[in-house]
Amino acid sequence: MTTRLVLALLLMAIWTGCRRTVPPPGEPMADALRAEEKEGGLTYSASLGKPVFAQYCATCHGDAGKGDGQNAYNLVPPPPDFTTSKNLVDEAYVRRVIAEGSAAVGRSPLSPPYGHTLSPQEIDYVTIYCQALARKK
Repeated sequence: MTTRLVLALLLMAIWTGCRRTVPPPGEPMADALRAEEKEGGLTYSASLGKPVFAQYCATCHGDAGKGDGQNAYNLVPPPPDFTTSKNLVDEAYVRRVIAEGSAAVGRSPLSPPYGHTLSPQEIDYVTIYCQALARKK
């Protein structure tokens, strides 16, 4: 009986000693966002807003928010250049434009409301990203 116990303990020690521990895989999205933060000088929240901006806003506003998206030439008036806009300082204003559309603040009705499409958190992230574009020169 004790021989079996010793043999079992010995096999268990060999098994655990020889078994290589593999670190858990990283979180690919979080790793990409952190790399983008470092590269682009964005905060974590702003880097979360960038893909949402790319999906919903960049078609008209352009990838860098300069108002030069692929649909910009069709729009009268053209989309604003976020890198020079003074309105982006007011966080409530930006959030309202995103949620209710630009007509809600007395501007062109061409920018649609995304309040029913995006979650409040996504609207916050896009707001922070747009403000980061305004700070980038």
